[in-house]
Amino acid sequence: MVKARRELGDSCITPLAFGMFIFLYSVTSPMNYTSMGHLFFYPLYADYPLQVFHTIGTWIWVYLIVWIMAECCNEEFNRIVYNFVTGCSLYAYLSHYFFIVVIVVTIVRPYKLDFIGAFCLVFFGTLLCITATYIPLNFLYELIFPPKESAKFELDVASQPSEGEVEENAE
Repeated sequence: MVKARRELGDSCITPLAFGMFIFLYSVTSPMNYTSMGHLFFYPLYADYPLQVFHTIGTWIWVYLIVWIMAECCNEEFNRIVYNFVTGCSLYAYLSHYFFIVVIVVTIVRPYKLDFIGAFCLVFFGTLLCITATYIPLNFLYELIFPPKESAKFELDVASQPSEGEVEENAE
């Protein structure tokens, strides 16, 4: 999979793919403010054609982001930051909806906050709740199940045949 993605990323298809993504996203991004659903309604529209366009546009963005992250950002630059970001992002994926509902039900609806205030509170409040609960849960998990020490895999260069020996054995 990685080899195929890398070959595709190095080919002349890449600029065409980006152009196609932008075109498809512009077609599948409904800028319609009628037939809209409510806060917990996906794909945000009640009208079926708008639902289809919105869902296709979402999957285009997911595919594009996965492709870019696999090519550019899938390296461990700093072990601590890498482990925190990857672990916290998985935890955020699993728990974000719970924190959104808690914040909306306990703060946004009772105080009838306007859109901008509610958006900022829900966005940053959810981020804060995710981080504040991930750190102690991860600490507890690592106390119970300590991470295994991993050693780098080292090749024994002396035991490998040279290029000349490989060619002789092939003949």
